[in-house]
Amino acid sequence: MNFKHNKKNELKQKIYILLLLAVFWQFGHAQKHRLSHLQTGQLGHGINVSWLEQYWNPQVLYRDKLTDSDFRLISRLGFKTIRLPVAFQQFYIQGSDVQKTKLLSDIDAVIRKSIRYHIKLVLVNHYGNLRADHLQYDTEQLLALWTFLEKRYRKISSNSLYFELLNEPVISDQQWLPVAQKLIVRIREMSPERTIIVGASNYNSIYELSRIAPLPLKNIIYTFHFYEPFLFTHQGADWVGKQASTTGIPFPYLDQQMPPLASSARGTAGEANYKNYHNEGKAGAIHDKLLIIKKWSDSHHVPILCSEYGVYRKFASEQSICNYLTVVKNELDRLSIPWMIWEYDENFSIFQGKPGMGTLSPCMLELFRK
Repeated sequence: MNFKHNKKNELKQKIYILLLLAVFWQFGHAQKHRLSHLQTGQLGHGINVSWLEQYWNPQVLYRDKLTDSDFRLISRLGFKTIRLPVAFQQFYIQGSDVQKTKLLSDIDAVIRKSIRYHIKLVLVNHYGNLRADHLQYDTEQLLALWTFLEKRYRKISSNSLYFELLNEPVISDQQWLPVAQKLIVRIREMSPERTIIVGASNYNSIYELSRIAPLPLKNIIYTFHFYEPFLFTHQGADWVGKQASTTGIPFPYLDQQMPPLASSARGTAGEANYKNYHNEGKAGAIHDKLLIIKKWSDSHHVPILCSEYGVYRKFASEQSICNYLTVVKNELDRLSIPWMIWEYDENFSIFQGKPGMGTLSPCMLELFRK
């Protein structure tokens, strides 16, 4: 009897120890990502300023952008963060010595002003090469780029400057995530506290992100882009192709205001999206999609960030643009997901003209008062 009793006690003790270990693992796993959650919360609401990503126009390097008045306006509108997409591939990796010097001078100036105005900055590698058939070569280029950037900005506080490794990767996550891990390890060799932002494949897809396992590294923010319903946000965008050729689409969906389907959109994804817009063009559909990534974030105890959402301005009505931005903002806020609008003053601009309080519509002014 005593022998059996001792065996039972030993079994109970082992079970108790295993339970304790599980609790400690869970606590440690959550603690590993605590800093990232804190950093994400500090990012707050942000806006993209996209002039340095315009690889097709090298003259942008010589534009007088993001002046002190811009920073004052951005602060007045309540933005805590600027996301700065940079075409490093064109202007640095493949750029002339003159372009490299001017590009770095532009970035340095933005960093100095961001610190002066207490605005956080996300430095983004935009349009970088990472091709499946040149993966090793492109990876080496990215490693060299981020080694250089880490060294150049090593002394900038991790509370002020964030690194986003690659905007909208298009190769599979099975190929991309090991590359991302190599880049992070390289950066962390000398900058262990730098917060790093990583998105998933298929252009920072919310769905691809929800399918991956987080990297086994600390202090990473996982990002996604949100332009759904695409039929509305990219209407008339010629770089998208015929699927976006139907214009005048309202948000939210209103049957009596819907334009006819453009003949050029027939047989494309735009036709299917048009037919389903009565389901997609409403706040509930946006909530349901964002909830997918919120659940992923909660289940893995990792922070997330919506680093782009916006509307192509040329063909959408001002009221519809504002309706959409307000709905997405409210849903992201409700789910405690930080966000960054695309964009400040280019073709997705929040303004109706040159940036200023006077070129914000009444609806847009109300949006930024909230």
